[in-house]
Amino acid sequence: MDSLKDKNKLSLAGLMGAPLLIILVLQVGLEGTKTALDFLVAAGLATVASGVLVMLSDSFPQSIKHKLVFLRLRHELPGHRCDKLCFSDSRLEKDELLNNWPHVFGEEASIAARNMLWYKHIYKPVMSEPPVQSSHQKFLLYRDAAAGSLLILILLALWTFSGFNAPHLGTLHPWAIAIEAVFLVIMMVSAQNYGKRMVINATVVRAYGQ
Repeated sequence: MDSLKDKNKLSLAGLMGAPLLIILVLQVGLEGTKTALDFLVAAGLATVASGVLVMLSDSFPQSIKHKLVFLRLRHELPGHRCDKLCFSDSRLEKDELLNNWPHVFGEEASIAARNMLWYKHIYKPVMSEPPVQSSHQKFLLYRDAAAGSLLILILLALWTFSGFNAPHLGTLHPWAIAIEAVFLVIMMVSAQNYGKRMVINATVVRAYGQ
């Protein structure tokens, strides 16, 4: 059976390639070199870059991706804050969670240990359930897209500020950085939302079933 990350590869390439394709095609138009070959070069470069970026995103350490997405240096995963997330969800009752899993949701659990306890006692028994898998898969997708988008942003910034004159494309306009930065923020926010949703969905399924 394919892993969730393997299932995401085509979607991941599309998420990272779409803004890059838009940027490069607009770049061709602004440079005034509007031959079919120029647009074909832009589309081909975006396609090849998307495949390479998928591989590079896979090589990023998970801890770095999580720090990027959640903007935290320590205890970045939402499982560390499963108590606050679950207590605020209308489908879950605080007293019931505290009675059933005091070692996970109680005040005695440290923030450092809470993610491991949530994973062991809440997530692992229901990790194969569809609502949990769905939110987990989307979290991985947007997390990896955010990591790839950061790489693209760095490369675009280097291209822009170095003044490199690429064949068929010319020197990159600064607005390209803004487009990619907006896309990066969207991917980060999406990953944050699905990461939190995964924690809550797993707890709901564990507590009440589907």
